[in-house]
Amino acid sequence: MKTSRLTVKGQVTLPKELRERFGLGPGTRVAFDAEGDGIKVRPVRKTILDWAGTLKSPEPGLSDDEIRRRVKNAVADKVVRDLSHGG
Repeated sequence: MKTSRLTVKGQVTLPKELRERFGLGPGTRVAFDAEGDGIKVRPVRKTILDWAGTLKSPEPGLSDDEIRRRVKNAVADKVVRDLSHGG
């Protein structure tokens, strides 16, 4: 069992072994759930709902290839924004 101390601000450091095992880095969001007499901590993974509002309706007459290109660019831009804002 890994342990960590609670700081005055209520913060804990997840042990390095667990951060590496679950691919958790700076800015990773985590969720806390009460479970019995303990607390379950789990990473919050992105879902399709996180992408809502990323894309605008395509212009009439665009080819499928152009729509795919725009989707890829929009998703890449959002990922870069999210990473640069820690989330």
